[in-house]
Formats: sequence, structure tokens, C-alpha cells
Amino acid sequence: MMLAALSLLFAMTSADAVAVLLNSPSACSVRTYEVAMETVKKEAAAGKPLQQFVIGVTTDDKALAKRYIEASRGRIRYLAAHKNNPLAWYLLSLEANDLKLLRKAAAGGNVQALNALGTLATSEAFDKKNGVSTNRIETILKKSFDYFRKAAMQRDSNGFINLGTCYLRGFGCQQDMALAFECFKSAAEAGHPEGMDNVSACYQFGHGVAPNAEQSLFWAMRGRAARGDAAAAKWLRERK
Repeated sequence: MMLAALSLLFAMTSADAVAVLLNSPSACSVRTYEVAMETVKKEAAAGKPLQQFVIGVTTDDKALAKRYIEASRGRIRYLAAHKNNPLAWYLLSLEANDLKLLRKAAAGGNVQALNALGTLATSEAFDKKNGVSTNRIETILKKSFDYFRKAAMQRDSNGFINLGTCYLRGFGCQQDMALAFECFKSAAEAGHPEGMDNVSACYQFGHGVAPNAEQSLFWAMRGRAARGDAAAAKWLRERK
């Protein structure tokens, strides 16, 4: 099992590596993120514009970010304006912090943009400062649910987490614990640590599945191991 997992990591495609970096470190195991970063950095150093821009918007190295973004911005703008490339629109929205560009990316099906807009909509619905009416909250949450559903339909693990949360709490949809569990399980099986935590909680409290202390512990340990907990990884190896 461990050898198979490692072979998948080292066979990571360029597109997969880019997606991992744009989904943030918390959406995958520590090792998966490290391999993705190594892959994209290597391709960026070789002069690939897409990878340069991705490193530019994700690195903490301000000098490197400026150099890579300036070198690749023209190509990314071309892909957005002339090819209507959703990923290009999303990258430009990150650089400019531009909601209009984010919406263009989401319209093209970019999963990062879909999740971002869904999250923004959810925050708007529950922001007490906005004084949003109950009917308006429901409308906003239905919009948020739709964004998350579209991301999950592309098998995006963050989309599954967000959609599962909607089903769990009845945000923008009818509450359905069984569907929430299935969404969390899909995210967990894709390697999302939060999905593993949520599956563990579902087994603990019987949300959408029969309570099972053994399975709850197993998934909790998988979540810890994915985040780099050596003791949890050892516990899992000993029980294979």
C-alpha cells in the first residue's frame, strides 16, 4: 500500500501538481504538497509560464514572485483573453484580487474559483454586519451550494468538503446526513485530511452512517498521518 502511494506521488502530472498548489497545503498530505511544489518549481525554473505564475502567486519569496509573474504575465493574459482559459482567469484574479476575474474563472468551470465564490457567498450570508434577511440568506446559500456542487462534480476534494458541509448543516439544500458522509468520504479517499477528520466524526456520532468506534479511530489516525504525524503513520503501518 505504501509503495503504491509513493509511486502515485512520483507519477504526479504537471496539471495535478499545479492543482495541488492552488488548493493550498491543507487540502492534501504533507508529502503530496512537497512533491507538487518540487514538480512546479522545477518546471518554473525551466521557463514554463504557467508554472512560473503559479509559483509567483503561491510563494512567500517576494522577489521570486515578482520575477516570475513579470516573466509570465503576458502569456497568462493571452490565455485568458484569447483562449478564455478558466485557469488563466483564476490566476489573474489571484494577482489582482479581482472578483470579476474570479467569476470569469468560475463560469469556465475552474474548481478553485467555484470554491472561492461559494465560500464568499456563505460568508456574506452569515455576516451579521450585512443585516441580510432570512429569505435573502436562503437565496445566497443556494447559490453557494450550487458553486460547491459544480466543483464536486469535477471530483475536486475541496468541493466535496464544502458540499458535505452544506448537506450536514442544510445550507442551501435539504439536510442530508447520508449525502454529507458520502461527500466527506470522497474527499478523504482523495487524500484530503479534513475529509478524513470529518469521516472520523461521522463514524463517532453516527452522522449518515452507523456509529463505529474502530472506523472513527482509523480515519482520525489517517488524518493525523496525512499532516505528518509520525506516531499516527506508525500506528497505521502496524495495523496493515
